[in-house]
Amino acid sequence: MLALPLRQGTAPQVMGPAPHGQRSQISSVMLQEELWQRMRALPSLYMAPTLVSVSHARSLFLPEGIGSGPAEAFQKNREWAHIHPHHDGSFHLTLPEAVKAEVETAGWGVRHPQHHSILVYGPRNQEELEVVWRIIQASYRYALGELQ
Repeated sequence: MLALPLRQGTAPQVMGPAPHGQRSQISSVMLQEELWQRMRALPSLYMAPTLVSVSHARSLFLPEGIGSGPAEAFQKNREWAHIHPHHDGSFHLTLPEAVKAEVETAGWGVRHPQHHSILVYGPRNQEELEVVWRIIQASYRYALGELQ
């Protein structure tokens, strides 16, 4: 488990199921870009157009032969995470069931109503950025097969 702190304040408004995203408490573009830079710097992955989200989402994939995560560790094919456009700032990723439940219980996100991914709210400040970064790293480890 990640031992996540409780997210402070009320949950943001969420729209969905398609598209599924965040409607309030939008992350600053600076925080979104810092998060994206961290995400895309993870080893052994590549960026490509999303297979599951809105056209302007930025997606991350693991190449075939890299990692041994279960099929549920990927949203479609080898896409394991994507960040939504700046007007939203949230992101979808996959997690093991117990970690997904922890993210929800601590108030950092909600499950997608139709898919096995979870919507994680965009960070509102630097402290929240560090928490969501931990969630992203857990998702990455799940895709690699290092987290069950």
